[in-house]
Amino acid sequence: MASTSAGRRGTRRRAAAGLLVVPLLLAVGCSRSGDDAVAKGPQGNPAGTAPAKNDRVGTGAAGDFGTLKDVCGKGDGKPLTKKADRGVTEKQITVSVTGDPGAPAQPGLGKEFFEMADGFTKWCNGLGGINGRTIKLTQRDAALSNVGTVMTAACQSDFMVVGGGNPFDNDGVKARTGCKLGAFPAYVVGEESAKADLQDLAVGLPVSTTVVGAYKAVFAAHPEVKAKVGLLGQNMASLRPSMIRYKAGVEAAGGTVVYKEDVPVLPPPGRTTLEKMKTAGVEMLITTWLAVDSASMFREMDAMNWHPKVIVSDASAYNRYTLAAAKNSKIPDTYIYPTYVPQSLGDKNPAVQKALEILHIAEPNKDLEFFHMSGINSWLLWASAVKECGTEITTECVLAKGKRANWDAGGLFAPGPIVETKDVRASDCFTMVKATAKGFEYDAALTKPNKAEYFNCDPANVVAVAPGAPSAQTPAPPTTPPADSPGSTTPPPADGGEPPPAAPPEEST
Repeated sequence: MASTSAGRRGTRRRAAAGLLVVPLLLAVGCSRSGDDAVAKGPQGNPAGTAPAKNDRVGTGAAGDFGTLKDVCGKGDGKPLTKKADRGVTEKQITVSVTGDPGAPAQPGLGKEFFEMADGFTKWCNGLGGINGRTIKLTQRDAALSNVGTVMTAACQSDFMVVGGGNPFDNDGVKARTGCKLGAFPAYVVGEESAKADLQDLAVGLPVSTTVVGAYKAVFAAHPEVKAKVGLLGQNMASLRPSMIRYKAGVEAAGGTVVYKEDVPVLPPPGRTTLEKMKTAGVEMLITTWLAVDSASMFREMDAMNWHPKVIVSDASAYNRYTLAAAKNSKIPDTYIYPTYVPQSLGDKNPAVQKALEILHIAEPNKDLEFFHMSGINSWLLWASAVKECGTEITTECVLAKGKRANWDAGGLFAPGPIVETKDVRASDCFTMVKATAKGFEYDAALTKPNKAEYFNCDPANVVAVAPGAPSAQTPAPPTTPPADSPGSTTPPPADGGEPPPAAPPEEST
């Protein structure tokens, strides 16, 4: 069983009233599981239906995850050949996962990180651990304002922090790097955190590139909306730059922005904002507000009898809130562009099947959501790196082995490199899913896949943009590590791309 450690004595620099802004600040990627099915699971069964006892969903050996072989298992039992770092013994590796489910302003925030961490460690330990060493997991709840405190606590006992994240992650950088605590975060938010040392990012925060391919795909299917695009973000210093990059991506795709507003983070956008969009003639709305419960916004649209023709959001909208809106409101065609295989394709993709199976070990009735996906991505990268280090489990070795020229989490994510933080760029790949009352449906016609069956991958899907630049017109060259980088056995593909979104998701890898 995982233990829980909640930091209660962290810095209180933010006033209690200030914490109320957090739920919508987290539109960069927060969602919570619920009753509405995110999709259909393997063999067409509801995704929340757990596999029968002793049934192993997917294919391959018990320790496989998609195309990743023997991620977990007993190993050869050889003793450590080099003095191990803190938290590592001959029989056990002690790690933490962070989240904010105890946040007063949004109870349950980041609980998906804990759920996937719980399922993954139980799955792995049930097979013998990693090379025979079991994982000891601590769930550390920062409750939003205590990130520095929980990182300091992790410094006392843990080898690394894996598979989680915090909106105020900048607050933990000094403590983490000061005690040389390695990290494989599931997402990053602050630029200081994104650029920090001693971490491998299966997800990242690129600030000089932005998405364009997904917008081109929507414009091709709905040319009538191209000249009437609206952008709706949040009025927070940490989020305003992402909306500037959204604008650059739209313009690089040939679109015209007729409306742009960063609204207060509470409550969800109401009648005044919607009337302004209507007056501006917005027909395509790009927003991160689907990451949280914005049912009131859709009710206002229904009451006004006005909706944009198309809504587009990043992977943070892959959650029950979006599907509830599709079920209960007259939402227009609503598209999301994740860089992982959606759960609706679980009957065709062994990696999706395995991800759902692992989640169901901890939470038998839950569906895969964005944070689950990004969490297991980081766990798989970390476990694969630890396995390759063999009898030399040090921070230096694991971080080196975590660098990959071509990582796809066993087929769950679009392929791409894991690089130094300074080289992180937006993914060259995307897949399009449509939100419907029945679930998220993969749209092959809109995606036009050319890689790994389900992804559209092309360096031209990303453009370079300086922070704050009004537009971007030239494709960014793919950034990849050398073919002989640690942990890599194959050269980087020409169509590159990195694993999917974190925060802000439209720019993350």
